[in-house]
Amino acid sequence: MKLLFIDAFVGFGSVGRIVQELYDTAENRGFDCCIAYGRGSAPEGYKTYKIGSKWNVIEAGLESRVLDNHGFASRNATKRLIDFIEAYNPDVINLHSIHGYYLNIQILFDYLSKTKRKVVWTLHDCWPISSHSGFVQLNDAGEIPQFESKYDSTQYPKNLWWHRHSKNYFKKEAVFTQLKAQNLTIVTPSKWLKDLIHISYLSKYECRVINNGIDLSLFAPTSKTVFKEKYGIPKSKKILLFIANYWEDRKGLKYVQQLAKEITDGYQIVVVGDLMKQKLPENIIHIKQTQNREELVELYGEADYFINPTLADNFPTVNIEAQACGLPVLTFDTGGSAEMITEETGVKITDKSTQGIINALQVAENKHFSAEKCIENSKNFEKNAQYSKYIDLYEQM
Repeated sequence: MKLLFIDAFVGFGSVGRIVQELYDTAENRGFDCCIAYGRGSAPEGYKTYKIGSKWNVIEAGLESRVLDNHGFASRNATKRLIDFIEAYNPDVINLHSIHGYYLNIQILFDYLSKTKRKVVWTLHDCWPISSHSGFVQLNDAGEIPQFESKYDSTQYPKNLWWHRHSKNYFKKEAVFTQLKAQNLTIVTPSKWLKDLIHISYLSKYECRVINNGIDLSLFAPTSKTVFKEKYGIPKSKKILLFIANYWEDRKGLKYVQQLAKEITDGYQIVVVGDLMKQKLPENIIHIKQTQNREELVELYGEADYFINPTLADNFPTVNIEAQACGLPVLTFDTGGSAEMITEETGVKITDKSTQGIINALQVAENKHFSAEKCIENSKNFEKNAQYSKYIDLYEQM
């Protein structure tokens, strides 16, 4: 069976790594695999097809920012992709992040609606069902708004001039509902996103939850204690660890900044990730963004609590990684961020505020979470077990 993945990246970022690991799993199960991608470069040893060029990405980015045309540029690059699909002739196409300045969704879905190929579409955010943003907030009627009156135009996908929110909502609806129900299966990593799909225009399609998985052979407890020594942190201090690839507004950096002013001297806050030109108080230790997983394991291993103040997220694997290293997780109960947390492995923070974090920390200190319980819970999200569910789905189609 031939399997084609389509994503913005290969091996970079959380979604790019998922695609790469799905390729590995499927190939080991006897599939003929290929990845079509639009950004960056691909690791050696993988069968890939590059969609468009650097200039194609720049052009698509300009159209998105100036004309609010995100997902409707990249015309020639998408037509060439379709020629490649016809030549490769896959049995199943697994779409992942189809936005990201590299694809024309109109041209792609027009083609997919006319072919008999089976399509699995893994949604990693809400962009396919929103008028603009990657994440949506329901209106007062509990519905997905057709027009987003409040969003930050400087956040992805950036739009700095022309705004066509409502028009784009209905354009997406027309584009994404073309496929016959029997030819498309949607996968979401979280129950939260599945529930949103059920009240969206994609509700006619079957939707399954397949959680994101992690490599438990890599993310595991460590006995190393180099971090405190390197940064001169007293052994008596407890480390509060915060991690994000990019600390945009929805990741909740403002709560970390406020926490630094209110937390007692018994704690040391460590922030990992690109600050996006934002500032941190001097009493916070900042480590720039890293793709080095071994370094992350060392950080998890020396921390006492992992705190995730995200205001909008799907199913963040950092929460699972922390637990796999024996670390309790304190997270805002937003999106699917708390779905992998149990009463024995962390605290779901309903009061999304700095005081909410402080209260959750007090709860955690009183509960004395055990590393063993955290590690045991993480085993429910072992990547090979999760990816095998994809293989079963491909074979059933």
